[in-house]
Amino acid sequence: MKKAIILSVLASAILSGCGGGSDSSSGSGSGPTPTPTTKYAFQFVQLVERDAGTVTDSCTIFDVDGQTPGKETYARVAKDVTVKIYDADGNFVEDLSDSITDVGVLTIAENDVADSGYISVINSPSKTSLLYDVLSIQKALLSDLIIEVDRNQGELTPCYTADKAATLDTGYASVYTTDIAANSYAFSSSQSELSAGISASKEVSSFSNEDVLVRAYNNDALVDYAFVSTLTAAANGDLNPLTGVLLNTYSWNISLPANELTALSVRLNQGNYSYPWINATFVANTGVTTDFAYVDTETSWSYSAEGTTTLNWIFKHNDALSATLDVQLPTELTLTDNDPVINNVVSSFVFQAQGIDSSLTRLQRSSYYIDVTDTDGKTNTLSHVIYSEVASGEGVIIPDLALANLEDPTSAINLTIAVLSADTLTTDLQTFFMYEHAASDLVSVVLSPADTVQNNKTKYTNTYTLLNR
Repeated sequence: MKKAIILSVLASAILSGCGGGSDSSSGSGSGPTPTPTTKYAFQFVQLVERDAGTVTDSCTIFDVDGQTPGKETYARVAKDVTVKIYDADGNFVEDLSDSITDVGVLTIAENDVADSGYISVINSPSKTSLLYDVLSIQKALLSDLIIEVDRNQGELTPCYTADKAATLDTGYASVYTTDIAANSYAFSSSQSELSAGISASKEVSSFSNEDVLVRAYNNDALVDYAFVSTLTAAANGDLNPLTGVLLNTYSWNISLPANELTALSVRLNQGNYSYPWINATFVANTGVTTDFAYVDTETSWSYSAEGTTTLNWIFKHNDALSATLDVQLPTELTLTDNDPVINNVVSSFVFQAQGIDSSLTRLQRSSYYIDVTDTDGKTNTLSHVIYSEVASGEGVIIPDLALANLEDPTSAINLTIAVLSADTLTTDLQTFFMYEHAASDLVSVVLSPADTVQNNKTKYTNTYTLLNR
């Protein structure tokens, strides 16, 4: 039986984005000016974890999820990389590996890639290894990107030194009460999210132009808040007053039958950095919701609703907060209890989502794994991730990688799918979507510190629905 879910709100945000860079020149004489050719730069790097404080000052330090405490991550520029172009049918077109510069940059002209064609980055630990990790990006998602590869580039390889615009500050954010009673405080920024404790002064990290949100509680009830702009080297160094605010109640509804959800939480956010305000939950067997406490005179409220359906789809929906918030049945997205499959269609292999469709063009992450033992007893493995735009009813053509003993993806296992749906698929949303799995993939899009600020804003405040299975 078909079941479906979507999270929607009456108000919607208009999304906008920026395109890739271009290479332009003026025509000579009286003839028409040539149309500029759009070009994209891929910067290849190998991320390396080292003890904190041991990396050369000139090297850019990356903000990496899951980083080991006491460590920091820098990047070696990567030149030893295999990059190939494939057409819309998945056929090999050109090997661009020799065009990567000594600083790990590959410039790709948009016209060099056929519409719906792919750029594939092929990673293997050595020239003789049969373990492959591949990232394929469809033409529609091309932009200036930093791409991490796992292949060791060598200790003497120079480090990546650009894009240091976003710097982190670490210090104490401090508050004090005047006319209210409070006995616990929570501290939040895009880099720190500390649960409520008894201290009114806490060491946190934030971007240099970012305030820290401090929420005050009295016996677990939210009673006040302050945005702290100055961090100090010692506790209680620059006290910010809490004088009391009027907190109103915001109620919300779930029109979707409770038996189609196994979990749901709604997080209210404030501002461009998506400061967490409160997490509201519901009781799955009754559909009873928890109201928000919020300040109706504040602007820039948004929310993130996250949960799991009875069909095991994990979802996240972001939107601006308006007068009505209602989790209800779908209009654009349809989910069913069907797993993705790979089929041979005509002369191409096609990854078919099956369990999801949308009346909107969507971004899709298609992933599969092949593990084959050859006649000599050697194991051949391939992990392939494909990012593409997909219209309703379409499958994803798989590039013909022509890797020994790994040519037939119909034998693949561990097929997974992720989908991002939005009214407008901006460049910012594309980058955010491809970055979401960076921590788990050996070949992936990564973000420089300069781009992290915009990505955090996109992740928490843009309007979209993200699903995984």
